Amino acid sequence: MRTDYDTLMDDFASRANIGNLANAERAAIETLLTFGEYISSTEADALGVVLPGALGDAVTEFRAESPDDPSVERFVSQVAERQGFGTQPTEALGHTRAILATIAAHGGHEELQRTRDQLPAEFESLFEPAELAG
Repeated sequence: MRTDYDTLMDDFASRANIGNLANAERAAIETLLTFGEYISSTEADALGVVLPGALGDAVTEFRAESPDDPSVERFVSQVAERQGFGTQPTEALGHTRAILATIAAHGGHEELQRTRDQLPAEFESLFEPAELAG
């Protein structure tokens, strides 16, 4: 993959419909921080290697065990809370789908497939746009 950071962030901002790049960066990083908590350390490392700069760092930052209740609702709620600035769960869901589709479009489809295989079936809905991009 190794798309440069600016190119990937521009694409994500466009997909997520976020006009301000600083806000797009925050949304992407907070989403990936949360995503990293839901997948194994091995898969977080594999995904982190293909993501440039702070994005790769974000997905590998937390090394805790997966949440006791790994539900999509909880995940989206955590993403919204971390993004702050009044982010609603529906926006956080859109940001999650946009970052996964962006990663897939920039060559990270294989890594995303491995992470997807670890998650409960209800997480499938987060990956739908990523399939189109892959």
